[in-house]
Amino acid sequence: MSWFWEQFNNKGSWLFKIMMLNLIWIGFTLLGGIIFGLFPSTISLFSVIRKWLRGETDITIFKYFTATYKDCFVRSNMVGFVLLAVGVFLSLDLYVSQKYIGNFFVHLVLLFFSFLYILTLLFFFPTFVHYDLKPFSYLKQSFLIGFIRPIHGLFVVAAFMTIITILFIAPVLILFFAGPMLAFPVMWVGNKVFRSFENTEQMM
Repeated sequence: MSWFWEQFNNKGSWLFKIMMLNLIWIGFTLLGGIIFGLFPSTISLFSVIRKWLRGETDITIFKYFTATYKDCFVRSNMVGFVLLAVGVFLSLDLYVSQKYIGNFFVHLVLLFFSFLYILTLLFFFPTFVHYDLKPFSYLKQSFLIGFIRPIHGLFVVAAFMTIITILFIAPVLILFFAGPMLAFPVMWVGNKVFRSFENTEQMM
């Protein structure tokens, strides 16, 4: 009975932490007017999850999140707006290609670049919290990771789309778990990739 109660308390504690992290993520995104809050808030979310994955589970979530949010606010928005602009540009190109051009080859090339963009976007957040780089070097590094490790990228995309589907079916989860649910598999795969790079460098 004591084992059951201990497990129940442990799982309940983690659920509370995840819910609190998600609410903080939403709150700080809104604090930045969504447009200016989304990227620094999401970077802070990934930073907390990275700590958890590395065994640092005793951090004060709100304090660490707030410090990261302030520290990365300008840098993350600089790069984030570039990513956003590229995404809008590719979306418009795909729309024009499908609606007016109708060339299969052109559309295929745009879809390929869109896939690379998605991989770059997904790996941007783990890269930002793992490396200390110049702002726009994060884009190059994220692109290279997605390009060099496409299998890992496909796994991330599949996990991301699965979670999006779950959230679509049960939208109530968005308020309590959406952020951590979406960020966890991306950060987990990111950690695996970064460690494989580190191991390769050590062997060399």
